[in-house]
Amino acid sequence: MDGIPENASSTDTSDQNELIHVVIEDPGEADKCVFFPGNATADELHTKWILALEDSYVHLKDAQ
Repeated sequence: MDGIPENASSTDTSDQNELIHVVIEDPGEADKCVFFPGNATADELHTKWILALEDSYVHLKDAQ
């Protein structure tokens, strides 16, 4: 990951030990949500991330 895409929205968190998420909205494709550690270095961001595609996950309250 070379940076946050222009069409992404990010959460702002003061605790850098938490995960940050970025939603990437791309017309014509499913939205993507990328999670990564707030304290990850630029080199670590290449391997420390999780990608979730729209319609491939459920809200926690729906899974209970």
